Amino acid sequence: MRTFRHSLLLALLFALPAFAQDQATTLLAACRRADVVVTATVLASTDPSPDWHRLEFRTDQVLKGQPGAQFAVLEPSGACCGRSLFSLRVQDRCVLFLQRRGATLHPFGGGRGVLGHEPELVAHVQELLAANDDGARARLLARSLEHGTARIADDAAQALATLPSLVLAASERSAIRSALAAAVQHGRTTSAPLLEAAIRLQDATTLDALLPLYLGTDRADQASLLRQGLARCTAEQVIDRLPLHLHNDEQGQLRAAELLADLPAGPANGALRSMLGTTNNPRVLLCVTESLLADGSSAASLQHAVPLPVLQLAEQRRQRARTFRSLATDRR
Repeated sequence: MRTFRHSLLLALLFALPAFAQDQATTLLAACRRADVVVTATVLASTDPSPDWHRLEFRTDQVLKGQPGAQFAVLEPSGACCGRSLFSLRVQDRCVLFLQRRGATLHPFGGGRGVLGHEPELVAHVQELLAANDDGARARLLARSLEHGTARIADDAAQALATLPSLVLAASERSAIRSALAAAVQHGRTTSAPLLEAAIRLQDATTLDALLPLYLGTDRADQASLLRQGLARCTAEQVIDRLPLHLHNDEQGQLRAAELLADLPAGPANGALRSMLGTTNNPRVLLCVTESLLADGSSAASLQHAVPLPVLQLAEQRRQRARTFRSLATDRR
């Protein structure tokens, strides 16, 4: 028994680094990296000690690997983060992503390695396993953004952001833009990966979808996220397309000024100076003036275009010593 426990302890220690990295695993990553993918039914619990939980499974359908007609899966005992077997009972059916460590199978990706059996999920996993290159994977994931099962659609959004290239048809690009708009509107966590995918599409149609989305969102956190993404686009394209979507409202003008302030100074300076002649809003004028001063413009060159109180306040704020803030202010 001591030899058995010692072997189990060594297996766990070697597994810890990989286990920590697998907690946010997408279904695509699990399909590619797991040694075994099956649908299976729980037959019995055969715990070898109080420290370990082991379940015996019957193989129902092999999707990847060679698990055998029956097999055991082992993980540390206890109901806590990253554990998955404790919630299973005899006769439960599930989809398993497993990794071999020695002669033993372990759940791959912690809790992501043991999923409830759902026909839609099984079909999606089969499609992921059949997609044999990044192009096919990208097309499948883009289509899956419109899947009726939220779990599959959200996972597809996360996986899309990890692919090295996105060569997609017009309908698939449109699916990414639509999913991003819905995610921003509802404040979903998939906004970030969908924005990453959208930025990497690098086309004018996507830019024309992102700009009004950014200018119109009411949430400051979503606006900040979108601004960071737009700042990664070609500055000239952003500056060229921005006026087409800008209306005479304070929020939109302020968001436009903040975006221009995040672009490289050379291309953005002309656009910022143009804003001085199109708005009387003090907040917008202050943002534009601060940005121009920070980029090297002199106060003297701005005094004819900026009200004196705004110019003085901008200089004071620029010269004020920076202090540490643990939380960002809500800039709407």
